[in-house]
Amino acid sequence: MTDTQARQFMRDFFERYYQKLEQLGNGIAVMRPLGESDKAMWREDADPKDEWKAWKLIPSTVTVQDIEALEKAIGTNLPKCLNAFLTVYHHYFDTPVGENPVSAPFKAVRNAWNPLLVKHGYLPFSWDDGGFYIRCIDLTNMPNEEQCGIYQIDHEVLFSMDEDTVQKEEIAQNMEYLSQNLFTYLESILGDGELS
Repeated sequence: MTDTQARQFMRDFFERYYQKLEQLGNGIAVMRPLGESDKAMWREDADPKDEWKAWKLIPSTVTVQDIEALEKAIGTNLPKCLNAFLTVYHHYFDTPVGENPVSAPFKAVRNAWNPLLVKHGYLPFSWDDGGFYIRCIDLTNMPNEEQCGIYQIDHEVLFSMDEDTVQKEEIAQNMEYLSQNLFTYLESILGDGELS
């Protein structure tokens, strides 16, 4: 997939997923306790006096320099698919996508980041706090991103591993395969087989 195609895929995904959530429970699924720092994301019908407000997708303000700084901070380069995922829209999608609001553009990636996973070739991009799983892109087949599978690992299992002695094989044995790549993972969220 080209960069342009990846960006278009991500735009379509976010718009379709927002529409899906907006239809659930008369829009309750797009209500969040939003403060002034994310005022740009308040939907036009949001009441400023209410703590919980409906949010809307807005075009990302993330720059190339922001991505470079993130890559430096987490110690690895982002696959193009994840770059597109993080730079198309700001949003407040929760599990299994991960938040990317204006006030904290890489919130999900930073929350899920784990040096042990990165060291052994897994790039965390979302942490399902309720289900206790950290979701990752397996970077083994880079640069062929369409063959970089999506896996999850129970955070309690991960945190019980000895950082000094654990080998990639031990981590791999505890990884649960979810999807062929980030694109198929996101498509599964839109379909009836939604990951949770």
